[in-house]
Amino acid sequence: MPVTFTNNWKNILDKLRGVLRNEYGNTVPVYIGSEDTNAGTQYIRIEPTGSVLIEYMASSELREFTINIYYVFSGANVKKTALDHILRFVSRTEALIHDNISMTLSDNSQAINCRLESTDLNTDDEENVYIVNWVWKCQHLHI
Repeated sequence: MPVTFTNNWKNILDKLRGVLRNEYGNTVPVYIGSEDTNAGTQYIRIEPTGSVLIEYMASSELREFTINIYYVFSGANVKKTALDHILRFVSRTEALIHDNISMTLSDNSQAINCRLESTDLNTDDEENVYIVNWVWKCQHLHI
């Protein structure tokens, strides 16, 4: 007999992408995984990393999900004006995530304690590309 399951990864990734798309509209494309080929001068890529079981109960489990969020900015030269734009974008995204500490997923369950654990700036050695890497985490109670 096949097991019954819910794709919690898809629900969380789709909701996170929706929050980012609602904020940035068509100005910054948001992709999941490696679907970012020829994405333009700036885009966001969401990449699932892993999950940890926090608490196991007879009828449910509490997991913490970890997702890397990358903001990629490519330009002829990342000078002061471009860096100002990037840092404004970083601050705006951090405020957006802070304002979405809990999110209702498509199956009406909740992703809670959503947060950016860390921010790394300019994580790429490639010339004329500036990458910001956030580590985003949330908890999800699956019943």
